[in-house]
Amino acid sequence: MRKGLRLALATATGAAVLAAGAAITTVTPAYAAAAVADIKIDTTVSFIPPTGSDSIPFVVKVNDPYVGSKAPDIKAEFWKEGEATTSAGHAASVTALSDLANTTPAPTPASSVDVKGSIPVSSSDKPTTATGKWTLKVTVDPEGSASPVSRTETFEVKAATRVTSANVDPDPVYLKSGKEVDVYAAFHLEKFGDEKITDVRLESKDSDDYYSLTTGLEADDSYHDSTSMDYSTSTGSWQLRISISRATKKYSFTKAFEVRKSGSSKAKSKITLYASPSKVKKGKATKLYGKVYRGSKAWSKKILKLYFKKKGTKKWKFVGYVGATSTGKYTKSVKPKYDGYWRTTAAATSLTYGSLSNIKFVDVK
Repeated sequence: MRKGLRLALATATGAAVLAAGAAITTVTPAYAAAAVADIKIDTTVSFIPPTGSDSIPFVVKVNDPYVGSKAPDIKAEFWKEGEATTSAGHAASVTALSDLANTTPAPTPASSVDVKGSIPVSSSDKPTTATGKWTLKVTVDPEGSASPVSRTETFEVKAATRVTSANVDPDPVYLKSGKEVDVYAAFHLEKFGDEKITDVRLESKDSDDYYSLTTGLEADDSYHDSTSMDYSTSTGSWQLRISISRATKKYSFTKAFEVRKSGSSKAKSKITLYASPSKVKKGKATKLYGKVYRGSKAWSKKILKLYFKKKGTKKWKFVGYVGATSTGKYTKSVKPKYDGYWRTTAAATSLTYGSLSNIKFVDVK
């Protein structure tokens, strides 16, 4: 090969050739080592939710994250108040940089990128009062890096907003024909942040009937207000609803009470009854089950009587007792010998009327 041809080939391939013919191999540029420059935690919402679960968002700034052609592995973990950071932490979520991963050719290294993440938090977490210290650790492991880099940040997690001593007086509210009845609402708001009361109302759980109250607190964060209910007010189950905002979060707290017509101080009761299966072979069992109510709520721990009437007869026969659970549900397994009808009964009390369930027919083959 002539010397001129060799020089042209070297230009095409990117290799420099010495006059003596020895080639120098090109060197891939070195990328800077990645570093976790900053962690910003949204402390405006770093508090325990009153119920259920929520999350605390954060943003991590990573300098020079790309060492090779792939996006770095990013992991976040955290420790709650009182937990040792020498032990394994709880997993926090982070947004993967998959949009620049596995690209060809390799991406130009970015000077910095922001990675979003969130820390899960639930109502069962500490603190229950005041403020607790949590720790977040973010680790970045770029492709080709000798070792991962990490950064930790300690932040405050404040206690959940709480409403205590919620009360409606009187309970039950007895409506009187031609008169108005004063109803008083009270509670105490335990504040651990910038909580604001946005709405307070007495509302029916069975209709769209409601009474709006004021939203102001006393100097000690207690609340007192009242309204008057007339005879046209819906009866049944009601609740005091307290709506509160804290930063970007919104919560509602409720306290149940009853509204009734005067002259009828007793609550009505109701029983449902089902049979499964409704067709059985002789000697086989069927399950009788249902629920007992006092007013619109479950009649907790109520003892019911079970009756059977053989097909073609007129007399009901007492079979036995069956107890309801704390949620008003009951169940009884029986092995019927004859075709017939089943029902349950609830005896009356000084505060509640008695009732009979619906009748279920069970066919015995």
